[in-house]
Amino acid sequence: MLAPFNLHQWINENKHLLKPPINNKLIYEDAEFIIMAVGGPNARKDYHYNESEEFFYQIQGDIQVKLQIDGKPKVYDIKEGEIFLLPPRIPHNPIRFENTIGLVIERKCRDHEINKLMWFCENCNNPLHEESFQMINISKQFHEVFTKFYSSDELNTCKKCSTKMIKP
Repeated sequence: MLAPFNLHQWINENKHLLKPPINNKLIYEDAEFIIMAVGGPNARKDYHYNESEEFFYQIQGDIQVKLQIDGKPKVYDIKEGEIFLLPPRIPHNPIRFENTIGLVIERKCRDHEINKLMWFCENCNNPLHEESFQMINISKQFHEVFTKFYSSDELNTCKKCSTKMIKP
């Protein structure tokens, strides 16, 4: 068990780790929850789907969270100091801008639960590709799925309007 500590001081001491390409640092690792600080900017076009809620607390700067709800895009602006609880099983894409820092808390995946990475056409919102997996190693698994998606014209080109998604 870690003793209580000052989160803002921890962020100041670890700010250099909250930059691209990784942007996040786990605060608590050996718990039922994944608790991490996440910095901006990021450049992802995928949507993440998981089986549990995600709690966002925006510490510095404002972000946007793009959602896919019933086949339609929706965007929430999360301002500095605001919190947001994302319900489970909603594809989401947090857009983090320069000099932003947030706290994200989510429950660790259980053995039977899946994660997905999903892409939607930037022109017509038609689903492009989705890949399901059990989360074991987030960095390795995300990188493998990103590489597969962006290296395949078949996967990253919309079958409805022919728009090609370019790697960020």
